[in-house]
Amino acid sequence: MSDWRPGCTADLLRKRAELLQEIRSFFNKRGVLEVDTPTISRFPAIDLHLDPLTVNTVSAGPVRYLITSPEYHMKRLLCAGSGSIYQICKAFRQDESGQRHNPEFTMIEWYRAGWDHWQLMDEVDALMQVLLRSTAADRISYDDMFQRQAGVDPFSLTAESFLSCCEKHALSPPGYLTGADGSNDDRLNFLMGALIEPSLGAERPVFVHSYPASQASLARINPENPQVSERFEVFYKGMELGNGFHELADAKEQASRFKKENRLREKIGKPPFPVDDAFLAALNHGLPDCAGIAMGFERLFMLAHGVNDIEDVIPFSWDRS
Repeated sequence: MSDWRPGCTADLLRKRAELLQEIRSFFNKRGVLEVDTPTISRFPAIDLHLDPLTVNTVSAGPVRYLITSPEYHMKRLLCAGSGSIYQICKAFRQDESGQRHNPEFTMIEWYRAGWDHWQLMDEVDALMQVLLRSTAADRISYDDMFQRQAGVDPFSLTAESFLSCCEKHALSPPGYLTGADGSNDDRLNFLMGALIEPSLGAERPVFVHSYPASQASLARINPENPQVSERFEVFYKGMELGNGFHELADAKEQASRFKKENRLREKIGKPPFPVDDAFLAALNHGLPDCAGIAMGFERLFMLAHGVNDIEDVIPFSWDRS
């Protein structure tokens, strides 16, 4: 690209700085400590759907990774007794480009010691009311959302009921979802993205909670209903803004989930990743009961100022960098 100019106007740059200041003021007033953790890590996050950018050092040492999230390092701080913490940092994800995605983006991530995911939803709602001038958010379970908007029970979905739902709503799923080997989680994610998400939070933000246990990621499983996890996502005006958990504190369970994710990565032809032994050692030492969430800053900024393309709120997007 020969155009040297930034993609973000001077006016939006000022507004971006103001929004960052509002976020810091919000957490400072609530006594949440701002922290700073590494951008380059010895270990990547292990997730079927996330691929990190790698960094090759001058020496012949092992490959390092640009973080997809500061989660592992922040939890190590929690295990060391930091108390409630937040961070505004850069995060990086391979092959994530589009109207709402840039491979390099700004993330707001925070953890509340002594809280569960319900309490954290209240705080996320309060933050959005400050930043977006939104009204109080709605809440709906993952199960109820699918029943109402797709007409299917997500916990008893079959290949046949999935195809029937797609036909009813004139959706064309990719071929790998239609066969017997298709994953129900992948089918649900397709219906979520193609059918449900665009209409979520049209009037006010909405928290979708109680995701299937198979989609728990780093969340606890509900002790009263092992089918669901203590995980939520927040949406506003058809845009996903954040993903939150009542955080898993069991080191053995976390190690087991890492192994499962690596097996799933290998199954679809992706390389397995090395396990962050320092993170597991920290969990073994003891993660305090806590809830945490990661939110995309640029998406919040887009909503706050009525901008439709992420390139317009980043001074130098991927193609301009």
